[in-house]
Amino acid sequence: MKVTKEKAASNKAAILQAAAHLYREHGVEGVGIGQLARSVGLTHGGFYGQFPGGKEELAAAAVQQMFESDRSAFKQATTLTELVEAYLSERHVAGVGTGCPVPALAADIARQTDTVKQPFTAGIRAMLATIERVDGVENDETSHLRAAQILASMVGAVLLARAVDDPQLARLFREATAEAWCSSTP
Repeated sequence: MKVTKEKAASNKAAILQAAAHLYREHGVEGVGIGQLARSVGLTHGGFYGQFPGGKEELAAAAVQQMFESDRSAFKQATTLTELVEAYLSERHVAGVGTGCPVPALAADIARQTDTVKQPFTAGIRAMLATIERVDGVENDETSHLRAAQILASMVGAVLLARAVDDPQLARLFREATAEAWCSSTP
């Protein structure tokens, strides 16, 4: 039985959504094609019908989708304080499967091909540009450096907060980072 264009598009969207969630939770290498296909009710053949380039093509598309759909705090923030507080919130730290792909996937992406690294890099660049915009600093070398410092420290704080089993220590990482950027002026 032939699949309609609408059903094929729906299947592809479902695979991308499942991959985005599972990759954040388990890493790109921690999720197999069979697991992804089964999670949306498809066979291996159904998966490859949507992603003939296989897992690499899917990983690149999923990473791109993660950055496009998961920058809501970045997209909505009008000030650096709003952005930092949203990023460092308990909700964001707890939401591994739905949060920012950077702390969830950076180490895994480093071991991927350029095909997968390219949308990750584009996502990082977009995040940096947004930080510069809400920080209200001119687009120059200094503003680029400051945006990189802010992003690196926020990602590090989220990564460490997720990794420790001590809620007080996790909160310390989040609060120290927020204090560093929310009380500083450019």
